[in-house]
Amino acid sequence: MITRTASAARAVAVGGPILAAEGLRVRFGGLEAIGGLDLAVARGAIHGLIGPNGAGKTTVLNALTGFVRPSAGRLTFDGVETAGKGVAEIASLGLARTFQNIRLFGAMTVLESVLVGAHRRFHAGPLALVFGARKAREAERAAIAEAAELLDFVGLGPEVAARVATTLSYGHQRRVEIARALMSRPKLLLLDEPLAGMNAVEKVEIADLVRQVRERGISVLLIEHDMAVMRALCDRLTVLEYGKRLADGDPEAVLADPAVQAAYLGRAR
Repeated sequence: MITRTASAARAVAVGGPILAAEGLRVRFGGLEAIGGLDLAVARGAIHGLIGPNGAGKTTVLNALTGFVRPSAGRLTFDGVETAGKGVAEIASLGLARTFQNIRLFGAMTVLESVLVGAHRRFHAGPLALVFGARKAREAERAAIAEAAELLDFVGLGPEVAARVATTLSYGHQRRVEIARALMSRPKLLLLDEPLAGMNAVEKVEIADLVRQVRERGISVLLIEHDMAVMRALCDRLTVLEYGKRLADGDPEAVLADPAVQAAYLGRAR
């Protein structure tokens, strides 16, 4: 059972939002997938983004991370305007994500998969790598030690580090993805349905892991369909319907909103 903690019930904004979207619009040809969305994720918060299938939740994450270009609107992350910037440039600011469908490299080990997350901060030059310079070796050892620590943090012991990542169970592959994202040392972690396909025990474990991520000072924007988890875990919820914001606020109030129940939970208005 996932229970709502005191820390998850408090107001957590410190110095304003770490991420904000104002009037965000995304069009695919003649289809407007996101229509003028305003969204603010408080620094230090776990912010939930919910809505029916097809509401535009993943499209919002894609726009925030540079995978799709907004048609209009303003995006800011940690004080920097990001609308129109590329994926790598946005990631370098401290924004990391996981995906709705697991994306691991088929031939890589678990340890190698996590190390991929450190690529943007590995500064050893090609000559140093070729000739095994001391600085390069030290950087490599430090990265390996950090990756091992993160594997332990997400609940995967050293015994899986040398296994091919795609041979792990579905739930463990999800943990590898989270560790890889954390390896980039993000300020904000975007999680796209991390509990999908998991049993009740695994959901409790991953929800607890998300709390621990926040305790490390990392803000979280979370897409998830399990309302019991979202009610217990999130400081704030934003509800999308047909690419527009339907409701936003405290989870209890949002989930009690008749319009939300009609649109998302299937109850009559």
